[in-house]
Amino acid sequence: MKPKATLILLSALLCAAFAAAAAEAPTSSKTAIAAIAESTSAILQADSARALAALEATPAVEFQGKDADYRACMLARYHAKQPVLTTSAVDDTFLRGVLDDYQDYWWRSMAAPTQRATQEAALLSKLHKRLGSGAAKATTMDEIEPFLQTQLEQRGFHAQLGRTPPLRELMVWRKQETRMYDVQLPDGPYTVRVELLDDFVSRGWMAYGRCERGSAGGWATDKTLYAVVPRYSQGLDSEEFRVVFLGHETQHFADQNAYPGIASWELEYRAKLVELAQGREVGLKRLDYMMTAQSDDVNSPHTYANKRVVADLTRSMGKAPDAVSIDELQAAAREQLLEDTRRRKAQAPAGAIAK
Repeated sequence: MKPKATLILLSALLCAAFAAAAAEAPTSSKTAIAAIAESTSAILQADSARALAALEATPAVEFQGKDADYRACMLARYHAKQPVLTTSAVDDTFLRGVLDDYQDYWWRSMAAPTQRATQEAALLSKLHKRLGSGAAKATTMDEIEPFLQTQLEQRGFHAQLGRTPPLRELMVWRKQETRMYDVQLPDGPYTVRVELLDDFVSRGWMAYGRCERGSAGGWATDKTLYAVVPRYSQGLDSEEFRVVFLGHETQHFADQNAYPGIASWELEYRAKLVELAQGREVGLKRLDYMMTAQSDDVNSPHTYANKRVVADLTRSMGKAPDAVSIDELQAAAREQLLEDTRRRKAQAPAGAIAK
C-alpha cells in the first residue's frame, strides 16, 4: 500500500485466514480449506463475487467450526441487497457515521469492481457533508483525509487512512505504545522504531471484507513501523511477529529509504522473500498463502507479488517451492533477495541509492 507518500500497508499480512484454515484442516475438508483460501485471495483483490463463487462451489457440510461460521457470514454479507454495516456498537456518533460511510464504500466497491472510482467519489461526497465547511476546498480523498484525521484525533482516536490497494483505507484504534527493535535482515542489521497499536475500532477493509477473519498486520514508512497488535495472537515474542511483522516491515523501511519511488508490488516482493528466508514454521504457512493467493493484477500488490515470488523461486531452484526442504527454501529466498538487490544497485544512477 502507498497511502499518502510513502506509507505501505502490509500488508502482511494479512493472512491470519490461512493460518486459521490450516489449523482447522482435520475438521473441515481439504476442498473447504481450498475454497476459503480462494475466497481470501479474491477479497484481497476486492472482488466479493469471486469470493462467494469459491465458497458456494463447496457444499456447506464440508465446512466445520469457525470455517462454517466464516462461510455463513460471507454469504450473508455479500448476498445482502444493501451494504451490511457492523458499527452499531461504536459509541462515538461521528466515528460511527464515518465508519458507516467507509463500509458502504467497501461493500459496493467489492460487489462491483468496475465501479470503484464512482464509489470513491460517493465516499468523498459523504465525507464533505460530515466534515462541513472546514473541508469545503478539498477536492480529492487525499486532500480531505487530513481534515478527517484531525476530527478523529480530537475525539481520542488514532487513524490510518490513504489507500491499501485497491481500496481506500480506514483503520481506527485507541492505544499506542513506542518500542525500539534491532532487526537482522539478509543485507544487514537495522534498528527500527515500532508503534504498537491496540484497542481497535476498525481494522480496515481487509478485515471487513473477510468477515473479520483476519486483517493486515501493520505497515511501514521510511521512519517508523506500525504493528496491529491483535493480529499476532501468539504474542510479540513469537516467530510470527519476528518474521511476518518485523522482518517484512523492516524490509519495507529499508527499501523505502534505499529506493525512493519503488513500486508497491516490488516492496511486497522483497518483503515476502524475507519472510521465506527467515521463517521456518511460519515460513511454510506463508508459502502456502503465496502459492494460493496469486493474480496478474499489479494493482493488487500482495497477490501479484506472491505470483512473482513463486515463479522466480521455481525458476531458480528448478522445482516448486513446496517441493524442497525448508533449508533449501530459505537459502533460495535469501539469494533471490540479494540478487534482486544487486540488480537494483547495478541499474540505479550513480548516487541514487541510499543505505
